[in-house]
Amino acid sequence: MTWEIIALGLIIVVMMGALIKELAPPEIILLLALGVLVVSGILSFSDALTGFTNQGMLTVGLLCIVAGSVQRSGLVETFINRILSKGETQRQSLLRILIPSSILSGFLNNTPIVATFSPLVRQWCERHNVSPSKFLLPLSYATITGGTMTLIGTSTNLVVHGMLVERGYDGFSFFQLSIIGVPITIGLIIFIVLLGPVLLPDRTPPSYLLKDDRKRFMMEFVVGNTEAYHLKTIRSSGLWTEKSIEIKDIYRKQKRQLHWDEKFILQEGDRLWVKGTLDALAAMERKEGIEHHSSGQYGINKLRDGENKLLEVVVTHYSSLLFQTIGSVSFTDRFDAEVAGVHRHQDVQESSLNDIPVKPGDTLLLLAGPQFEEKTLHHNEFTVLTKKENPFFHLPSWKAVLPVVLMSAMVVLSALQIVPIFYASLAVTGLLLLLRVMTVKEAVDYIPIPILLVIAAAFGVGEAMLQTGAAAFGAGQLINWVQPFGIIGIFIVIYIVTNLFTEMITNNAAAIIMLPISIEAAGLLDIDILPLAVIVAIAASASFITPIGYQTNLFVYHQAGYRFTDFMRLGIPVSFFVMLITVTITWIVWV
Repeated sequence: MTWEIIALGLIIVVMMGALIKELAPPEIILLLALGVLVVSGILSFSDALTGFTNQGMLTVGLLCIVAGSVQRSGLVETFINRILSKGETQRQSLLRILIPSSILSGFLNNTPIVATFSPLVRQWCERHNVSPSKFLLPLSYATITGGTMTLIGTSTNLVVHGMLVERGYDGFSFFQLSIIGVPITIGLIIFIVLLGPVLLPDRTPPSYLLKDDRKRFMMEFVVGNTEAYHLKTIRSSGLWTEKSIEIKDIYRKQKRQLHWDEKFILQEGDRLWVKGTLDALAAMERKEGIEHHSSGQYGINKLRDGENKLLEVVVTHYSSLLFQTIGSVSFTDRFDAEVAGVHRHQDVQESSLNDIPVKPGDTLLLLAGPQFEEKTLHHNEFTVLTKKENPFFHLPSWKAVLPVVLMSAMVVLSALQIVPIFYASLAVTGLLLLLRVMTVKEAVDYIPIPILLVIAAAFGVGEAMLQTGAAAFGAGQLINWVQPFGIIGIFIVIYIVTNLFTEMITNNAAAIIMLPISIEAAGLLDIDILPLAVIVAIAASASFITPIGYQTNLFVYHQAGYRFTDFMRLGIPVSFFVMLITVTITWIVWV
C-alpha cells in the first residue's frame, strides 16, 4: 500500500464525514476534496478537470433544460390532476398515486413530481381522515425506483453511463436498466400497497392538525398606536384566546420580554413573534392596530393590489442559501422578494425572522415582486409549491406542446439507439432556443449548477482512485473477503456498500466512488463490467433507509412530520427487497 492510497483514503473519509454532518453544501465539500488531491500531487490538474467535460455530466445539465421546459408548460400538472381520481380505500388511493408518479419519474426530475403530488395527497388525506404519513414516503420511494427505469430517469444512471463511455465501454442503452427498474418499481408498489399501511406510522404533522390543511408559519407583527391593542392586555385584546395563532415571543425596544402572560400590557412598537396558519395570520393582520413587520417595498397592501404575489417555496437540498440567515441573503436584490414567514417541522428558536438560518426542507412564505419570475422561477434554490395557476407564464399553446413533442422524439431516437442521448438532448435544447420556446437565460436558470459541480468533482475523486491504485486495492480486498461466496457474493457486497454510501452521502458521489472499484473487480475476476455497473447504478439510487440520502426523502421528511426512524421502519425491508430483485435479475440476465 503506497502513501498515495493512504492519503486518498484519509481524504475520502474526511469528505464523507463532512457530507454526513452537512458541514457545508455537498458541492463545496467535493470541490475542496478535489482541490486537496491536486495540491498534494495525488491528482494532476488536467485529470481533476476530466469530470467537467464528461458527457454524462453534460447530459444531466441538458436534460434538466429539456425537462424544465416540459414542467414549465403546465401539461404535467394538468395530467396529474386528471389522473388522480378519488380512491374508495387507502390502498386503492395509494395505487392511483404511485403508478403515475413512478412512470413520470422515468422521464422527468422526481422532486417537482413529489412537490406537485404532495398537496393533492394531503387534501385526500384530510377528506378521508387519514394521516399523510401513510402516503408521502411511499410517493418518494415510487419516484426513486421509477427513475431507475430509463437512462435519463436519474442523474446517477447518466453518471455511471458517462464513466463507462469515458473508459471505452459501451455504457447503457436507453431502456437497458428497465430490465431491473421495471420489476423493482412494480414490486415496490405491490409491497407498499400491501404492507405500507401496516408498517408506516400514523404521524400528524403540525400542518395536518389544522382543518384547512395549511402549514403554521412564523411571522412578525408590530403593535400600532391605536386603542385596539395599545395599552391593552393580551387577554383583553383577544390574542390570548385565539386558538389558531400562538404568540411565541414578545420584543420591546429590541429586548426580549422574558416574563409575560395573559395580563401583559401591550405598547406601541411591541414586536410579536407569532405562529399560525396562513389564514389566521392574514386575519390578524387585517385587524386594526396590528401590522405585519415588513420593509414596505413588499408590503401586504401591494399584495392586495396585485402588484406582488404570495408564494410558498421549499428550500432544496442543493440550494446556495443553506447555512445563511434570512437577513444576510438579501432576497430583495437577488430574488425581488421578501420573506414574510417561515415554516419548519420543529419550532425555530431565533428571536427574529432575519436571524433564522436557512435549512433544507424549510418552507418560506414569500412576498414576490414582478421580477420574481425572471430572477428565481427556474433556479434550484427552492421549489415553488403554492401555484394553483401559473402566475408568471401564459405560453401559447404551441409553445406548451412543443417541448413534450421534442422530448418524446428524443426518447424514441435514444431508445432505438439512432442518436446517443447526449446528442439528442443537445439537439432538443438547441431547437427550444432556436424556436424561442425559452430564452438562453431561462435555459441557463434550469441548469442545476450545484448538482453538476458535485458530479464533476466526484469524477475527479473517482479518477484518483483508479490512478493511485486505491480502486484496485479495494477491489482486491473485496474479492478476498467474499471469494468463498462466488460472483453472487461480489454482487451482494457491492450493492450493500454502494447503498450504504448513498444513504450517508450523495447518490452520485457513492456511484463514482464504487464504480472504479467495480471496474477493477471485473478485471480481476475476468467478467464483464456491465452487471457490476448495473448494480452500482441501481444501489446508488435506491435510498430508502435515511431521509438525507435522496432529495425527495428529505422533502417528505418535513412535509409529513416523519421521524428519522420511520425511514428505517419501512426502508430496511424495502431496501432488502430491492436488493434481492436487483441481484437476482442481474445474475440471470448478465452472468
